[in-house]
Amino acid sequence: MTKPRLLVIGSINVDLVAYAERIPHTGETVKGKQFSTIPGGKGANQAMAANRLGAEVTFLGAVGDDGYGKDMLRYFRENGLDPSRVKQVPGSTGVAMIVVDDAGNNQIVVVPGANDQLKPADLEACADDFSAADVVVIQLETPLETVGKAIELAAFVKKPLILNPAPAQKLPEDWLRSVTYLVPNEHEAALLGGDPGRNFADLQEKMTGTLIVTMGEKGVLFNASGLNDSGDSNLRRIPAFSVPVVDTTAAGDAFVAGFAVALAEGQPLEEALRFASAVAALSVTKAGAQTSLPLREEVNRFLEGLT
Repeated sequence: MTKPRLLVIGSINVDLVAYAERIPHTGETVKGKQFSTIPGGKGANQAMAANRLGAEVTFLGAVGDDGYGKDMLRYFRENGLDPSRVKQVPGSTGVAMIVVDDAGNNQIVVVPGANDQLKPADLEACADDFSAADVVVIQLETPLETVGKAIELAAFVKKPLILNPAPAQKLPEDWLRSVTYLVPNEHEAALLGGDPGRNFADLQEKMTGTLIVTMGEKGVLFNASGLNDSGDSNLRRIPAFSVPVVDTTAAGDAFVAGFAVALAEGQPLEEALRFASAVAALSVTKAGAQTSLPLREEVNRFLEGLT
């Protein structure tokens, strides 16, 4: 079987993770239990997750010329992710400062560093990679002009594009009309649609593609058929898998990667979403971002155990 081919464009961070009983309030200091330095960044997480699921991944990103940047390039090579499209620029590598509580919830502050140096010209130089990909994946931790160029290039070569609109921010409506799959969490979806009622009809009206809203333990909402005749949302739900939660940091990235791999393999939409949900579920049972990402064999065993 031919490996699915993904083009992932996005951020590379080093995650500085502190574990504590609870997340501190403003102005408060709490005692931590453990500290780890872990490879991260939404782009790198999604690329590594897809790699571990058996996809052939081309990854476009940027690191600094500091020790963290050298460490990340070495880490990619050691774990089978080709870093040849990752550029090294003067300055610091991106950093994410994360606090995780005993319930697995987290707060994150991201300092972009070299991620801000991934430019549209870098994507234009890799136009052949867009043509070669089965699916293109991008997030919002790189400059918006770069995101826009990815959407443009994917549309030009008629390749499906998954936009994971995180961190949450308003986006041009022509982007929403152009993406094939929009995969926000419920907070990002509410911001994009201006929809406090959370049925996301306002967001769907702006789209021509498929909306997929991840909702953590509440599962996934999706709609491939737009609004119904009365203009209301036709969202359907896939329930989440029940698993013990250790750390939710990479759950969203694991879901996006699982969905992209399943789509590239030709799985139907609902099957692809179920597969993605299983990848996300397994990721929350371990600590860290890339350290929590499951192998394909683990996902297959998990799904087989449910039948």
